Amino acid sequence: MAQFPYEDRFRHYLEYDRVLEKNTCDDLCRDVADLFNYLRNFNSLYRMDPDLSNLTESDIRDYLNMLQVKREIKNTTYNKYLTHLNVYFAFLFNERLSTSLPTLPLKGLKRSKNELVPVNWQEELPLLLENDDLSYYTRATLLFISHYYTITEILQSGFYQILDTENFAPNEQLFLDRFKEYLAPLQTKQHSQDLFLKQRINLVEPRLTLPGLHKYLKADQPKCFLPLIPRKFYQAAIFHALLTEQHLNEQQLSDKLHLDGTSLNYYRQELIRYELQ
Repeated sequence: MAQFPYEDRFRHYLEYDRVLEKNTCDDLCRDVADLFNYLRNFNSLYRMDPDLSNLTESDIRDYLNMLQVKREIKNTTYNKYLTHLNVYFAFLFNERLSTSLPTLPLKGLKRSKNELVPVNWQEELPLLLENDDLSYYTRATLLFISHYYTITEILQSGFYQILDTENFAPNEQLFLDRFKEYLAPLQTKQHSQDLFLKQRINLVEPRLTLPGLHKYLKADQPKCFLPLIPRKFYQAAIFHALLTEQHLNEQQLSDKLHLDGTSLNYYRQELIRYELQ
């Protein structure tokens, strides 16, 4: 039995039209199902008339307020829920299954200063890669960090060669194909095959600098529900691998994370400190 309206069609859309990984689809559907479970139990108007077109901004706001008060979610989690609900209601509207876009007026919340990048942030990567409000450089940075490359490595000359050695998921490859199309004219002008290039022609130093990349990240920050701090994303990705890849032996883990034994032990100690926070 469907947990929310048009669940099967929505899952098909996520898996085949947006080419999202199964765990991402499951997370999206879980959040949408949670909303409708709340509406069925606590929204009397919805119970009397469960017409999707009648859902309003205040209905969604009530649900999000409940998450903050009852479940005490962080602002980053609030923004994740809102992002997932945006995807669902945009799907309904575009498919003419509803005339309502109740999440459209709602805005994300500012992050608390002490909020960290979630260890499982890579589950949100497919949606981040599809977000055309974010620059290609920001999205490419997140993609490469998710494959355990540091920001320093990403900006090095010749980094583009890893594109032929990494195993990218189908949705990641789709993004990379679009990224290459975007880059092609600039690569021709700069006479460089590198992936992060300055917009102004500089044949001597065509590659983007770290401060230059941070300008893109800073400009994109208001449009992203996670703090765009590369070192935090990288650390979280390493932590997640240490927690979930315990079936790998030491050498396999080192190869996967591009780390030697000393660095692996360092991050294991950092993970212990992180878990104690």
